Parts: sequence; structure tokens; C-alpha cells
Amino acid sequence: MGFFNKMFGRNGETDDSAAEVSGADFVTALQMHLRGELDPALAAYESFAEDSPHDNLAPFFASALKAAKGNLAEATEDLRSLSRRVSSDGATISRAVAQDLVALLEEEPLIKEPDVAEIVISFGDRLKAQGLLQESAVCFEIAAGILPDHASVLHKLGDTLHDLRIYEYAEAVLQEALRHAPNHWDSLYTYAVLLQDLGRFDEAITHYEKAVRLNPDHVKCRNNYGAALMMAGRLEDALAQCTVAAELDPGFPLAKINLGNINLLMGNHQEARRCFREATSLDGSLALAHFGLGSAELSGGDTQRARESFLKAIELNPEFPDFHHAMGKLLARDGNPEAFSYFAAAVELNGSLRDLRKDFGLACLQMGRREEGLEHLRIALEQNPEDAEVRGILSSADDEGRDQ
Repeated sequence: MGFFNKMFGRNGETDDSAAEVSGADFVTALQMHLRGELDPALAAYESFAEDSPHDNLAPFFASALKAAKGNLAEATEDLRSLSRRVSSDGATISRAVAQDLVALLEEEPLIKEPDVAEIVISFGDRLKAQGLLQESAVCFEIAAGILPDHASVLHKLGDTLHDLRIYEYAEAVLQEALRHAPNHWDSLYTYAVLLQDLGRFDEAITHYEKAVRLNPDHVKCRNNYGAALMMAGRLEDALAQCTVAAELDPGFPLAKINLGNINLLMGNHQEARRCFREATSLDGSLALAHFGLGSAELSGGDTQRARESFLKAIELNPEFPDFHHAMGKLLARDGNPEAFSYFAAAVELNGSLRDLRKDFGLACLQMGRREEGLEHLRIALEQNPEDAEVRGILSSADDEGRDQ
């Protein structure tokens, strides 16, 4: 069944361990569900599940119906219980439910696949709205098994997998969506964002270009397009796209942040400062806006304001290693030993951050912590063997050691 095989089976093989397809009683319950007769349908699902404890469909659709009636907590727990029971048999809930459901629909031509898929998709939407990403992905995976050629369904699955950072699977799903509908805007945009997250900026730009042509007034698309162009070093093009984003929505702070970063890279420090200040005035809780403002202040020579902005960024998001790194570098410039705690925090968060070990090592050498500094520099050289400055410092240190 096309993409269904890629997700739930191999080369069209069936799972001999799958439960028998639900019988006539389940079909009656499902028909009531489709007609909107929710209470009788729920009672029928629960009765059938009690009589057929190994059935997969009745408990799943009972959960979907409970969610539709507003009892999402119980629906979620029932879904998880079904998942545990299915997994104890060596299967996965999405595969088990999808296989049984597809088999049922093949034998019941009066029940339309899109109508059943809509129940499953709505369940997934309700779960995702509450941040239950794994559970919603199960629903979208089942829906994709029912409608494997529908780009909108595949997009919902791919988008949720992207949110879960299951990038390889998400990419395969989004590519399949675009194979069926090359101009499906949501899939184009989500795939571009995924490629950008993976650092594949040229590929992301290609998809953003097409997405912008199809929907030129989408602010986030324009802004992310500009960010990808910036990361690819195309600063003038990036400036143009982010300027359009800011014009489309003057109250969108992320466009101001990107404009600040682009201007900073272009050496327009005053304009960068203005953009970051606008971003902080629009939303003072954005750590990246304060960090950018600190970088702009530092470029303009105001170390005190830079320090204040960096500290605010760390306060708002202490888990971002770049903030600690920048604060460590700033303090190290003045020989302030407080720099070491910020460098150490950055290393703990991401020890492979570009130039972090180098800057930490140089600060240690500057303030008399020679052995510690050399150790950081050795790690820096392992991370970047082409760094001539670090190589030279370590070579000189080795020469000094031999002379002693």
C-alpha cells in the first residue's frame, strides 16, 4: 500500500501476530461514531472491547471518542494502556491499529476511508494541542496508513516527528508528501525548517524560495528564509527577506532579532542595536534579543551595557551555552577571574561549541592557570586541527617544556 509499507511493514508483508479484524459489532459501533451518535458508540466500543480483549480497534476508537467528548486525560491513559498491551506482544500500536483498520476497511466498502481517517486525525490534533507529541504521532501514523497518498496527512505526521526531533523519519515522510503534492505549502515550509535545523542551508533555501512564491505574505516563512540565507552567508538577500517579514508584521520580534544579527554581521552596529532594542521592547522575555543587544553594545565599545544584556540573556535562558561563552570572553578581556565559571558552565552545556575551548584556554593562560589552559587548548586543537594560533601556542609550550 505505498507509503503504508514503509511505515508499518516490509515489502507488503503482513504481520501474522496481528489481532483478528474486528467483527460486525465493532462496525456497528464505528458507524454510530461516524453518524455522531457518540454515547451509544462509546458503550458499544467498550462492550466489544470487554468481549474481545485482544482487539485493537475498539479501545483505540473508544479513546478517540472520549477525547472528542472532552475527556482527554482518560483517553490518553487508555491509549497508553493499549500501547503497552500491544508492545508486550512485540508489535507497535500504530502498526497494529493501522493494519487491522486497513483490513477492516477493505471488507467494508460502505465505510469511507477519509471519514474514518478524520476521526483519527482529530484525535491526534487534540493530543498535539496539549503537547502530547508522541501520542499524537501515533494517531497521525495510523491516519497515514489509511490515507498514504494524502499530503496533508503526511504533513501532520512529518511535522510532529520534526517536533520530536526524529529527523530522519520526518524527512522521509515530508519527502513523500511532496512527492504526492509538490506544491503542498505546509510540507514545503516544514521541510525547509527541518533542513535548516539540520544545517543544510542551501537545500532549505531552495524549499523556502518555492514556499515564498506560493505564499508571499507568510511572516514566519519569510523570516526563516532570511535566517537560512544569513547562515549561508548571503547577507544582502537575508536582509531583504527579513525586512519584508518585519514590514508584514511590525510586532513580530523574531524578525527584529534576525535583522539585528544580519546588521551585526554586516558591521552596521548602530542599526543592529536599534533592531535588538525593538525586539526587547516587543517581548522582553526573549533571551536571544538581549544576547544580540549585548553583542551590539560590545561591538560599539560599551562593555558595561554588554555585560548587563548578557546577564539578562543568561537569566532568561541559562541552558544556552553561547550566552555563558560570551560572558566568559567579556570578563576575560579585563582579566576578571569570574570568567572561569561562565566558561565552565558553557563547557558543561556544550563542550564542542565553536572556539569555546580555545577562549577558555587563552583565558587560563592569561590569568596564570597554565596547565588547565594548555589542556583546553589541546582539546581545541582536536576539535579544529586547522587552527594555526592554537597549534603555535601548544608548539611553543612543548618547546619550553623541553628546554626546562
